[in-house]
Amino acid sequence: MNRLTKRTLLSTAIAVATFQAHGAGFQISEHSASGLGRAFAGEAAIADNAAVAARNPAAMTMFDSAQLSGGISFIQPDVDAKVTSSELAISNPPTQTGSENYSDVAPDAFVPNIHYIHPLNDKMAVGFSAFSNFGLATEYPTDAIAGPGAGKSELATVDFNANFAYEINEQLSLGLGLNAVYADASLTRNTGSLAPILSSPATDETANLSGDGWGFGWNIGALWHINEKNRLGFAYRSEVDITLDGEYRGTSTAFAGKPGQTVPGELELNLPDIFEFSGYHELAPKWAMHYSVMRVGWSSFQELRATGASSDCINGGSEPGVCLQKDEKWDDSWRYAIGATHYLNNKWTLRAGFARDESPVPDEHRTLSIPDTDRNWYTIGATYQATKALTIDGGFAYLNGDTASGTETESVATYNFEAGGDAYIYSVSANYTF
Repeated sequence: MNRLTKRTLLSTAIAVATFQAHGAGFQISEHSASGLGRAFAGEAAIADNAAVAARNPAAMTMFDSAQLSGGISFIQPDVDAKVTSSELAISNPPTQTGSENYSDVAPDAFVPNIHYIHPLNDKMAVGFSAFSNFGLATEYPTDAIAGPGAGKSELATVDFNANFAYEINEQLSLGLGLNAVYADASLTRNTGSLAPILSSPATDETANLSGDGWGFGWNIGALWHINEKNRLGFAYRSEVDITLDGEYRGTSTAFAGKPGQTVPGELELNLPDIFEFSGYHELAPKWAMHYSVMRVGWSSFQELRATGASSDCINGGSEPGVCLQKDEKWDDSWRYAIGATHYLNNKWTLRAGFARDESPVPDEHRTLSIPDTDRNWYTIGATYQATKALTIDGGFAYLNGDTASGTETESVATYNFEAGGDAYIYSVSANYTF
């Protein structure tokens, strides 16, 4: 995938992910409806359904029978952005190009998941999960002033995760897994405020790219049963590097003497590693509290660089073989969650949670395409025991995101902006024990 393609794509994706994926950067956390109801607090230590395999494979030893879990989350972002002022550095003083408001730049999305755990004996279990850890989508008007940096972007990933768990003794279980991650991305950028310089309508494309690829990683976990009512979970998921191969056309091909032509390109996408520590404690016969601390290694995301043949792309007319280049310089981020579960009766389990999600984007590197900010999660959920073998989970989350401001420069265009919004997540899942 071309560098410009990649950068715009990933940047936009991150913007959506920030609000749409509900996790810092462009992380997606929606692996189960029960987890959503407690703000994913205690996920590495609670094994109330097979979705736990996606967070901590060691917890699979808690299952006496095989179980299949599947569900879907509906994410409804309400994200707005505003270019407060913009200018072109083509005169002294720079030419002012105006301001604009953009509403609902993040589209709604459905995120499915499926998990299966199968005990081999009283000490070993295997499992398989398919879910998404990262993704995003944003869409700005084709004639937007900020078109060179904000257009239409989509990033989708699917993690196929096979796991194995072994119970060392009554207190300690260990687990490990292998991951194959598929990523698909597309991006479109438009002339926007550069129209006077490029002598073309604001709606004309300056970059168009699409590409996909596979990456591979691993995960491990441990579960410590302190006693019958208290346990701790530890989980780690490795970084996954994916080479996105695809096609690109845009200004970088024009600089290479191939205006309007589509050329092959590629982009390296580094998905961060994730560490999680969780606790679960039964405080009373019908009450439990749980918590999680998660670190996401976003410091691996330092730049977006799409490349092609030196005869196909020249970024800015001076970097042969580079279709796009953008510094990101993100930091590692932390997420803190706490929740409570009430076992109401034999039919109903109720839960609620709160989480604080820190943004990995430093203030000085925030852009219109990646306006990530800190956010708070407020969640509720319930489980209904439909039959002896079947349970139904439901969860709801309200995400309150801060409003951020920043400055972004694309070529000779500079935009001062504000962006922010909230999101609503609705999730339902079913769990069947064989």
